Amino acid sequence: MCVVCFLLGWLPPGLWESLWSGPEYWILPTITLSLRPMALLVRQVRGSLLESLEHDYIRTARAKGLGEHTIIWKHALRNAWIPVLGLLPPIAAQLLTGSFLVETVFQIPGLGRSFVSSVVNRDYGLIMGTTLTFGLFLAVFTLAGDLLLTWADPRLRHQGDER
Repeated sequence: MCVVCFLLGWLPPGLWESLWSGPEYWILPTITLSLRPMALLVRQVRGSLLESLEHDYIRTARAKGLGEHTIIWKHALRNAWIPVLGLLPPIAAQLLTGSFLVETVFQIPGLGRSFVSSVVNRDYGLIMGTTLTFGLFLAVFTLAGDLLLTWADPRLRHQGDER
């Protein structure tokens, strides 16, 4: 960050004045906040895809003469995304809690920075309100992730029908 901001002077180090400050202010915070979740997703997709490519239906598709591109995109990747969808709620939680640090470091006016300043100033009402807001966000993201996973995996949809 120091090299890009101070030595090369390509990007501003932070100090947003408003949300409409310009896209050059968004680049470093976005990269900082998204590198770890992106690495987790890529690692999970790769592992799931390698596991999916070993199944019998992939061997059957290859025996039919389908191209490798079609096999990966239409058959293997469709089943490889199911475990990845289970990672979305924890990644959303990580992004929300990571925003505390990113907003503080880059001086972004947001809820995370407000929470940090309320802790420093011992403003208990704001601490409880912000914690409640972030808890509500996490509950909604977890519910949305579970619904998305239930929609994507037919085995979970029909699990309660077997009696």
